[in-house]
Amino acid sequence: MSITICVQHPWHYRNWEPVLRHFDADEATIHVSPWRAHLPKDPTVHRAHLQSTLTWLEERGVTTTHGPWSVEPHVFATLAIEPRMVGQKWSKQVRMLYAVISKQYTYSQLNRHYDSVLVASEFGASLLARHGVRTQVVGYPKLDPWFDGSLTRASARAALGIPDDRTLIVYAPTFGPLCAHETFADALRELDLDAEMIVQLHPVSYLAEARRFEHSLPEARVMPPEEAGIHVVAAADALVTDYSGVTFEACAMDVPVLLLEKPGVEPTEDVERRYRDAGPRVFEPSELRARLEELLASPQRWAERRAFYRDEFYAHHGDAGRRAAEAFRQLQAEARRAREHDVDQIYTRMRQLEIAAAR
Repeated sequence: MSITICVQHPWHYRNWEPVLRHFDADEATIHVSPWRAHLPKDPTVHRAHLQSTLTWLEERGVTTTHGPWSVEPHVFATLAIEPRMVGQKWSKQVRMLYAVISKQYTYSQLNRHYDSVLVASEFGASLLARHGVRTQVVGYPKLDPWFDGSLTRASARAALGIPDDRTLIVYAPTFGPLCAHETFADALRELDLDAEMIVQLHPVSYLAEARRFEHSLPEARVMPPEEAGIHVVAAADALVTDYSGVTFEACAMDVPVLLLEKPGVEPTEDVERRYRDAGPRVFEPSELRARLEELLASPQRWAERRAFYRDEFYAHHGDAGRRAAEAFRQLQAEARRAREHDVDQIYTRMRQLEIAAAR
């Protein structure tokens, strides 16, 4: 039996960590491949990206494989949507959602070739049910440290070197055309608040569009991609974002959220466009400072909406990594039984042919 976890970036591994700790030694294999969807179509770039991820994992004592596998695993698991990598009959291809946003793909019919998708709550399960996708509600492993108390605001601030009495603003824009950075960059740079700002980019921005943010926030501290994570948001007095799924992770950790509106973005059924009431919305750059000061002065004003999204989007509030590991074991057993059934049928048929030939 075998379970293979696909890692394409250090950020992917950080998402898998809360699940991997619930596997026994050698129960799951880490398979590393380039995150080609967001890289130039250049084999040299792919090899360099692969090597950098392998090196990062090796430095942390993580044993990995890469390249073609010699034996197809019972379960192959990804975070990003990938084409079918394993056989239809004997192996299970599984996806674990790393965010609750949509952006036209997270809850789309692109998931139909998966044998199962592990989702954070019934909310996600209901959206995927529209496309006939099998789901298993396990919760949100990424937030396990927060829900179990091993990550706190105090511990997060200490790890970042932020004093308790220092106001911290985390700016975490999304990537691509929904990103409102160009609209609000000048206003963010000119905030002139007695506060520290940390910029945490979207994983795809680090990979494919880092130049978009160069020189626009020179005094801000930009988190390196390998050090980014929910601990940065947990440390914040306020999160400033636009259409990013980090909005709802902040809600789960009761961090006040300020939402930047990009001109021309129309409402859709996608989560990040439809649910825009987790905090105050800023439509004009000239309003940014005033709205942010109001949010910092009255952090409890939007607490009820934050609690709503915590409960709506994240089931169980902890222990999701263990549930995910158990889901993988269940799928592994299903794959094993399917393989054994087919092998039994093959040998039964061969025996029938031998008996018929002997007559």
